[in-house]
Amino acid sequence: MSVDLSTVDSVVDALYRGISFSPGVGPDYELIRTLFHPQGIVTAPKEDTAGSITPVAVDQFLIRFDDSLKAEGLLDVGASEQELSRKTLIFRRIAHVFSIYEFTLLGADAPIARGMNTLQLVHDFDRWWILSLSWDRARPGEPLTVHSFETPGAEKT
Repeated sequence: MSVDLSTVDSVVDALYRGISFSPGVGPDYELIRTLFHPQGIVTAPKEDTAGSITPVAVDQFLIRFDDSLKAEGLLDVGASEQELSRKTLIFRRIAHVFSIYEFTLLGADAPIARGMNTLQLVHDFDRWWILSLSWDRARPGEPLTVHSFETPGAEKT
């Protein structure tokens, strides 16, 4: 498996490729593991974790994700997680990515989930690693509006 880990964009793009899958194949868990730092964590919204926001190791998240896909019969259908927009902030060896996404079953006209992924990445050993991934989903019909602000005077030198 050859994947470009030299830029933040290439790592985030690879994550979306890894999550998307063809019918009967499933996500590329090996690729996803490669993208994360060995101490990386994933924090799912409480709707995915029986009401508790709890960061977990990547392997634990992948087991839960696979179990969920199997329980909902989605492995037989296939799905694509597509990025709609991205905002990236980088300072030296750290990056924060805000990524708006849609998760759509293959052949479906509309996504079954929409929301924002937020990723923190670090650059070490000549590559970028995902240190943490969290997300939240929009409610049905809710616009994917991002609220941002800048603190006046915060850019002090």
